[in-house]
Amino acid sequence: MLEVLRIYTNSPLRNFSYLVREPETGKTLSIDPFDPDQISEILESKSWNLDYILNTHEHHDHTSGNEGLFQKYGCEVLAHPGGMNKIPHAKRALLEKERLLENQSGSSYLEVLYTPGHTFAHICLLQMENGTPVSVFTGDTIFNSGVGNCTRGGDPSTLYETVLKEFQTLPGSVRLYPGHDYMKNNLRFSLSIDPKNEAASKALAKVEGLKDDVEFWTTNFSEERTFNPFFLIFDPKENLISGIRNKSGSPTLPSDPKTLFISLRSLRDKW
Repeated sequence: MLEVLRIYTNSPLRNFSYLVREPETGKTLSIDPFDPDQISEILESKSWNLDYILNTHEHHDHTSGNEGLFQKYGCEVLAHPGGMNKIPHAKRALLEKERLLENQSGSSYLEVLYTPGHTFAHICLLQMENGTPVSVFTGDTIFNSGVGNCTRGGDPSTLYETVLKEFQTLPGSVRLYPGHDYMKNNLRFSLSIDPKNEAASKALAKVEGLKDDVEFWTTNFSEERTFNPFFLIFDPKENLISGIRNKSGSPTLPSDPKTLFISLRSLRDKW
């Protein structure tokens, strides 16, 4: 099974970076490296080399570690084809459904997902173990109780289609590894739309009980589907529909999932 290390960066945008290692070969991948010194220190403490960098997309807070790590390790930088001219040292464009860090038996690997919406050159990685998806690295596509904004080269309609295609049908047991820790604020937004959502209230209490910037809740999709409004829109309850209509000032807003999703994303942009 792949070994996963989540690294909280203490950055202003509360970024997460990740290290993923395939134990049979020792090959190691850095996802969205932010601070090269922080990552190097962890690699050295474990006596690991760094073979690959993958940037989920081209925004600077997801690529700022590329230069330092490339200079130190000479690692291969992997990216979406649309990010090749935007991401520092990008060398290899990844194919959709391509496998990374695959073990010799083919039972363990990361699968490349094309996930446009936050930007049009966005990739997520699905961890597969023995034919079963167990976790997904979502960059700025899916957050705890939220989704990415579309204000810097994206499109909310496209993001909706990505969420519907790639994430709505994932098994509930799949763990979520997002690119930022926005959980408290996102849950507060969720409750501003639907104050009667008990799952969101309980989730916020749980997160507020964790040690700031040290402890983090790794949710799965079953949990997210109880309090993340961008998933609740696929089977919306009346409280959520009314909340979106009231907050958007559109009492006759249609209640189909796509319209609700786009309206929610607009409300979150202004919140």
